[in-house]
Order: sequence, then C-alpha cells, then structure tokens
Amino acid sequence: MLKEEIIKAIESGNQRKGFLEEIRKEIIATPKSIVILDDDPTGTQTVYNVPVVTSWKSSVLETEIINSPVFFILTNSRSLQVKEANDLAESLGSKLNKLSKKHNKQLIVLSRGDSTLRGHYPNEVDALAKGLNIPKAKHILAPAFFEGGRFTYDDIHYVKEGDDFIPAHKTPFANDNTFGYRNSNLKDWIVEKYEGNLNEDAIESLSLEELRTQSIKEIIKKIASSKKSHIVVNATSYFDLEAVALAILKSKEPFLLRTSASFVNAITGIAAKDCLLKEEILTDHKTGGSLIVIGSYVPKTTAQLKVLKQNSDAVFLELDVSNVKNDVLFQNDINELSKKVNQSLKENKDVVFHTSRTIIKGATKAESLAIVNKVSNGVISIIKNLNTKPKYIVAKGGITSSDVATKGLNVQRAFVPGQALKGVPVWKLGNETKFPGMPYIIFPGNVGDNQALYQLTKLLK
Repeated sequence: MLKEEIIKAIESGNQRKGFLEEIRKEIIATPKSIVILDDDPTGTQTVYNVPVVTSWKSSVLETEIINSPVFFILTNSRSLQVKEANDLAESLGSKLNKLSKKHNKQLIVLSRGDSTLRGHYPNEVDALAKGLNIPKAKHILAPAFFEGGRFTYDDIHYVKEGDDFIPAHKTPFANDNTFGYRNSNLKDWIVEKYEGNLNEDAIESLSLEELRTQSIKEIIKKIASSKKSHIVVNATSYFDLEAVALAILKSKEPFLLRTSASFVNAITGIAAKDCLLKEEILTDHKTGGSLIVIGSYVPKTTAQLKVLKQNSDAVFLELDVSNVKNDVLFQNDINELSKKVNQSLKENKDVVFHTSRTIIKGATKAESLAIVNKVSNGVISIIKNLNTKPKYIVAKGGITSSDVATKGLNVQRAFVPGQALKGVPVWKLGNETKFPGMPYIIFPGNVGDNQALYQLTKLLK
C-alpha cells in the first residue's frame, strides 16, 4: 500500500507545472551568485554548462562570483576528519561573506551533501553558518535526489531499488563506517546527528500537501516566520523542490541549505535535459585505451564491477587493500600495478583498476576514515604515474573521484557539459591538468543499476 502511495505522489508531482520560469525571472530581477559547496565531486550530477573550482583561494572565488551566476566549489569534505571539515567550511563561508560585501552581490550558498545521508552534518553546516555570519539561520534539509531514486515522503527518506522503496536506514549506506545512522525519518535523523543536543520539537517539515496546495507566499510565511530551527522538505518531484526554491529566493531571510543535487537544479532554474551523446563526450581523443578507477566499496558498486567483469574484454587489475596497514607491502603493490596500468594503456587496451572488495575497518570512525584516505592516496599515485593519455577516465566513488581529479590530474577548474548517464557527470579538463581536454567521468558509488557501469563502457566504445 505504501509503495502505491509513493508512486502516486511521484506521478502527481510530475504532472504539475513547476516554477522554473519564475525562478529564472527572480534570479535575473535580483542578481546573485548561487554557490554550491560540494562535499565530493558527484554533486554536479544533474547540471550542465557550469564550472567547478577546486581551489579555495579568495582570488579564484572572486573571479567566479564576478563571472559565474552558478558555480561549484569542490571541498571533498566527506573525506576530512571533523575538525578539518569544520575549519574548511568556516573559512569558505568567511571568504564568501567578504566577497559578497565587496561586490555588493547577494549569495545563496548550498551545502551539497549525499542523498543517502552520509557526510558531516550538522557540524559542517553550522561551521559554514559561522563563517557566513548567519549562525542563527534556519537549516533546510532537502536530500531528495530523483535521478538516483531518492524520495522523501511523510518525512521518511526512501531509496528506490528496483521496484521497491526502502527506508534509507535499511540500506547498506546506513552502515557506513564513518557516517552511519539508525533513522530514516528525517526529524529523527536530525536529532540523532545532533547527539542529544537538539530536541524534535525544534524541527518541522513541509509536507507534499502544503507544497502542492499553498501559494508561494504562504510557503514563504511558513519557512520565514517559523520558530523552528530546522525544516525538513518532503519531495517526490521537481515541483516540490522548485516550490521551496522559489520561496527561498523570494524570502528576505537567510537560510542554511543542506541538499542533494536535484535541489541545485531547482534553485538555479536549470531544467533537466537528455544525457550526452558519445560524440559530445569524446570530442577530441577518440582512440586508445580508457581507464576506469573503482575505489567505492558500497554493494552497488561491487555488483556493477561484477557485471563489467562478465561482459568486458578490458584488463582488470586489483589493489589488495588488506595490505594497507603494512606500508612496504602496500607500496610494492602500488608500484607493480602502476607498471601494469601504463603498459596496458600503451597497448591501447581498456583498463579497469579497482580496490579489493574487502572493507578494512579501524577501531574508531576517525581511524576508518584514515584507512580510506590511505587507500585513496595509493590509487592517486598510480594516476600521477600515468605516462599515456587515456581516451577517458572514469572514477567510481566520491573520495576516489575527488582525489583522482585534484591530486592525480591537478584539476583546478573544470567545465561540466552534462551527464553520461543519469546522475553520472562529465567534466572537461582545463589546460592546467595532466591531460587537458580529456573527458573525466565521475560515477557515484550509489548511482545506477547493476548494468550501469557496463552500459557506460558500451556507450563510449
């Protein structure tokens, strides 16, 4: 019965005319820059014709504020320890606040987080608020991500798997070593994440009925005049997110936005469009071998890797992460694999380089995150040692894709032309990078069915 109710809510919302035109008019009427702080590179998975910067220098941010109505700042904060994530968010907030005043330009700043509820919350958002000098601004939580099958209905966040809608806390994502959780009801989830420092009576939600029957003025009144400090957004369609986005744009109140990638489209007025064709992705380097780098260890990625192995003639190379605590063995593995990757690419072979599927846990959340980063650093050294330009690179997983981009390929600014598959963004790399102009495809660990990775390789064959 619940499944039918959610499907009905999705279909009903999709049949409604949204607010994109009004959103675009509002953005033009009150010039502003919309800045998305992305805690890993997958946040660009719904947009197109926007830049991403990986530098946090004030001069870089100033250039984008002057020239780009919408831009992403890659923080990769999901890979950072708590204090580092907080310090970065506060620093970026402070820089953006100063630049906003300097250029007399209104900013709307989004903290783009994971649609399966993993990441630094609430500490990262509170630190951002401190930097922006809006410490008492209300938190608006909108994790719905339709392209990836994430819906919020009656305050419960669901992950669609096949034909089923699974409460998020019952999915493997909730068992994350660092960012695990026990609740799918977003009010309860917020209380859980505050570790007893926030009561549920400080949280309210915007229901689907309110968003679909009330005027934008009424929605503005509710979110602006509410005495609650946190607002949960129910959403099963873009209509719902666009209603909230338009209310935020028209409101005079500052808000702290913790959202998924779908909300970025809503508040920027970027309509959904078809995925890129092969010719639009492979514009320059159309021959030679490709490289797929898989670091994500979530079950969905493992299933996709299995299908790829069964159907691909690529060279598969595995990094045994069980050696990660032995520096000598681990480095020897990296050196040997690096030689094999380069040799295969020289022979114009497609290469799939992946970490072993065993999860190595630490004694604490911090230690587990440190292990993840050590493995990622090993992967990056292989990218740094590449001496043959691949036709394209696919990076699977958030931390993996960020580190490959910034540490391995030296990306400082990239352009996003669109998506290769739904929820799978393509970056075109700049001249400062190791391989200028090469398509860099970011494949989130939690996106697509079991066939998706194989389908991508077929598309780009």
